[in-house]
Amino acid sequence: DLDIGDQGEVIIGNWFGSDNSSSIHLEPESYDVILADYLIGAMDGFSPYQQDLMIPKLARYLKPGGRLYIVGLEPIPDKVGTPDDPANIICQVRRIRDACILLAGHRCYREYPLQWMERQIEKSTASLKLLHSSTFPILYRHQTIVNQINVGRSKFPLFSSPELVDSMKAILDDLEAQSLEATSKSLNGRIRLGFDYVITAEKKKNVIDGSDDGNVCDADVVVPTTVSSSGVGSESGDNGVQGAVEMDR
Repeated sequence: DLDIGDQGEVIIGNWFGSDNSSSIHLEPESYDVILADYLIGAMDGFSPYQQDLMIPKLARYLKPGGRLYIVGLEPIPDKVGTPDDPANIICQVRRIRDACILLAGHRCYREYPLQWMERQIEKSTASLKLLHSSTFPILYRHQTIVNQINVGRSKFPLFSSPELVDSMKAILDDLEAQSLEATSKSLNGRIRLGFDYVITAEKKKNVIDGSDDGNVCDADVVVPTTVSSSGVGSESGDNGVQGAVEMDR
């Protein structure tokens, strides 16, 4: 019991089933604001290859003049800078964590870059207007990196052999030690790499939506609300990066 009955309701269901039918029944053009909170990045774990269909689907439920906020994470690269750049420990952890997920027979999440998201808004639907995007650089603490290492460790029971578990355990233990060393040498014990972003789009007025015929994920969450919002986060001046508020993880 979430005890939010006086504020709204939580709707749980599948955007689409195997026969393209949806168990989520919402009225078109019903919401002033829709927040897609890391939704697109999570889809590859549940409904791969259909991410481009999600934004037009969400747009269908916005009222004319309503706002769509898309929150996402810029993908972590395979490597950065020089080999001794401390941020490379985060890149290595991401690779090994994903390897553990795959070895367990599961699918990894797949984050999408800010520019890809913006293109989907501009090209995939004529009903949305891209207003602006804000980025928020990320600072990683040692414990944050260890949390991702632990995701890999949690997959050990699903590995095919004890030998594979032992080998991967040694690699992850070594990465944890490297993370501690790298963060201890960094300013305030934090390593800066990448950014989160928030995209703001608006439903154009006098747009007639087409039929809802996309295929989308079966285990994602979107939070539509009828409470208007003027924005998500604040911007901190023109320094080449909109909304350069460092996200401390």
